Amino acid sequence: MYLLSILLLVLFCIGFSIWTSGANIMYYLDPSSLILVLLLVLPVLISAGLFRDFNNAFRLSVSRKKEFTRSELLRAIEAVNLAIKALWASGIFHTIFGIIHVFVTMSGEQRLRATTISMITLLYAAFFVILLLPMRSRLLVQLHELPE
Repeated sequence: MYLLSILLLVLFCIGFSIWTSGANIMYYLDPSSLILVLLLVLPVLISAGLFRDFNNAFRLSVSRKKEFTRSELLRAIEAVNLAIKALWASGIFHTIFGIIHVFVTMSGEQRLRATTISMITLLYAAFFVILLLPMRSRLLVQLHELPE
């Protein structure tokens, strides 16, 4: 429920900003950029051995029961921190890669349009980071409330 409310709030804020600026929602939708962002984050989590802990982070952040260990919380926090860093790295990498590709292969009006499309990966990375920040904070609070 917690993640759903955060997601709805973020989507509402994005929708409101699009509505007030008069932009078309289709300008912000690019499935290939979304896939590119996730294709770099998931292997990073898997190669670090923290993918299962990342999944557990969702369970631990919304759990009302205190049936988890300090080690589980620390690993979940580390997994979320790694995911946030990997999201930023993925967004920056794909944006710069796209801009370089645009300036090498295109000219004129095509260049401007393709440059804005390449920036969408950075927007998606920021969106996912905004969703993960409250979860990381909840996990940190639970860690501090855990008895020694």
